[in-house]
Amino acid sequence: MGSHLSRDLQRVSLKKKSKKKKQKNNGSNKSSSIMTSSGSSNSRHYHQQQHINDSGFMMRQGEEIQSHSSSSKKSSAGITTTISGRDFHSNESSAYWLPKDEEEQDRLIGQHFAIKEVYQGNFLSEVSKYVPFHKGARICDVGCGAGAWMMDMAMEFPNCTFEGVDMVEVNKFEAMPNRINITFGDVTDKLDYPDGVFDFVHMRLFVLALREDEWEHAIQEAVRIAKPGGVIQLLEYYFTPDFDDHPNVGKCANAIIDTMGARGQDPYIGPKQPRILTQAGCKVIQVDNRAIDMSNNTAAARKFLWNWERVLKSMMPMLGPHLGMLEAEEQKVFMEDVLRGLPECGKFYWMYCAAAQKL
Repeated sequence: MGSHLSRDLQRVSLKKKSKKKKQKNNGSNKSSSIMTSSGSSNSRHYHQQQHINDSGFMMRQGEEIQSHSSSSKKSSAGITTTISGRDFHSNESSAYWLPKDEEEQDRLIGQHFAIKEVYQGNFLSEVSKYVPFHKGARICDVGCGAGAWMMDMAMEFPNCTFEGVDMVEVNKFEAMPNRINITFGDVTDKLDYPDGVFDFVHMRLFVLALREDEWEHAIQEAVRIAKPGGVIQLLEYYFTPDFDDHPNVGKCANAIIDTMGARGQDPYIGPKQPRILTQAGCKVIQVDNRAIDMSNNTAAARKFLWNWERVLKSMMPMLGPHLGMLEAEEQKVFMEDVLRGLPECGKFYWMYCAAAQKL
């Protein structure tokens, strides 16, 4: 599978490689150094040529860069809990059940490019009719993680500014443009922004994070911080798997759905997004639902298979006990069989995306 990975996904590994190289050459990891496209480092605050940050995003000429030291990062949500060698947040008020470690953050970067491949962009086509991306928009990414979506958007739209918010502070990119800021916040409570300040609010992949009774409030928060006339875009996986041809794929899918149910989550939230947006005072401007077909060997299929290989590892500390598989070797054999079966199952699941304008 690795030979089929796109350049975007291969760049994910640059973060770890560049750290190891700097440690070897300098004896320490200097967070102020930026790796250039020629492989040399430059610690100047302003750069006169394009640079590649530690995950492969191209930095613009003259872009003001802020450097981050990952060694000083601490979770804003409390003490980290380690389960089966993976780091999870310990925020007891949250239903989120995937890890928050560096391995998971790398997966989320790869997943970003998989979603972008399916939709051929970072937002729905109608959104640009309402949001002044090229003139300069103020944008918020709710549940931003390490900031992959914002980094990608910032490279495309140099006049925009970005605020990212997440309930757990994670290891950010070693270099970010100063027009990107990431802060702690919990969308199930109240985000630390005034009403009506963003032209575009982006929120996706909360299906494994929110309880069923938290969705309306969370979407209302996204709408609250959008300007009148601004746009909110939501995207979620919709778990309607077709696994008749492979029993272990079905077993895995049912285990995911059952685990979500046990945590009070809604695996079928995708089709409900337009209704909730309308109830929150918005006019839906576009709905675009797309099947994730991993059987056709397209670029998107290969990227999503890459993602599933890693998300199964992330899920297994929770899924393993549910499946009655406590031994690492047994879990490994099961995951390998699921990955072999996914290309046989056609349209395994869907992504549901909706964009709406705040009235």
